[in-house]
Amino acid sequence: MSSLTNYGQAIASTTIALQELLASPPVGLQATARAPGEARSGVTGASVNLFLYSDSLISYREGSAQHGPSRVIAELHYLVSSFPSEDGDTDAASHRAFGTARAAIERHPVLTVPVGSADSLQVWLTPSPLTTEVLTALWQASGAPLRLSFAVMASFTLDAAERVAVVGTVHDVVQLAGAGAIAVFSGTDAAAKAAAAASVAHELGKPLVTVPLDSIVGHDMDETERKLTELFEQPEHRGAVLLIDGAEDLFGVRPEVLDLDDPYSEVEIGQVLDLLGQAPSVVIIAVRDSAGDELADRTRVEVRFPSEGQADSAAAG
Repeated sequence: MSSLTNYGQAIASTTIALQELLASPPVGLQATARAPGEARSGVTGASVNLFLYSDSLISYREGSAQHGPSRVIAELHYLVSSFPSEDGDTDAASHRAFGTARAAIERHPVLTVPVGSADSLQVWLTPSPLTTEVLTALWQASGAPLRLSFAVMASFTLDAAERVAVVGTVHDVVQLAGAGAIAVFSGTDAAAKAAAAASVAHELGKPLVTVPLDSIVGHDMDETERKLTELFEQPEHRGAVLLIDGAEDLFGVRPEVLDLDDPYSEVEIGQVLDLLGQAPSVVIIAVRDSAGDELADRTRVEVRFPSEGQADSAAAG
């Protein structure tokens, strides 16, 4: 089950899935997802448009939860409108598009929607009543002429409970390793983390590739995607265990308000983790302190390393 942390991606993925449902064969409509006043930009012929006009979140707690909400039901409300072609709709093409879209949603009440590289949602589609008052208000707010429309509610459930990564050992990392699996090595002893990563690679029979954070994450997502693609495609790196060293600047606990000089202020952590999910083997992310929420949400196992002083004291004792 996807986490509430990924709510933004869940919304975007649901919108894209709805658009693809209406545009793909056998439905085959021209489908856009824009504000009503911009729905016809660059479009010829009859079309339909999806416009997300409101959402709601309903929290509840399962019996097994100790405190706080453990689940959230998300409800997304879309306005689905049909638009005529340039000939003034003399053949009622917009009416056919309206009926085709309505029938497609009735025939597909449940969609399986991928969210990132590892998660998916079961999204329930329900045509919902749309009063004249609400319809009029929506079109007046858009400033566009009234079009034939209906409403559909897309609902799904998210995990609202705080996710805590399994705290384990290097052996657990080996056991849980797989393509795109993410492990966190936390602690200040960089040498111990590097040795442990080498041990993981040795146990898996794979090479180890160690890279600093700034060599694979750029100032924006385009640069980051390019760098990671180049890294994964290098022949000597195929199947390798990836250790990202000194990753706390992006993947650690970050302030709610980022500094203007933060080099990663334009980088979406969730998107970077999605890209890392395409890695050919396990990805180990090394941070000095705790992992940030988005990283913790994706982590299979965390190995915590004592500080160098504590490790020396334990060895002496």
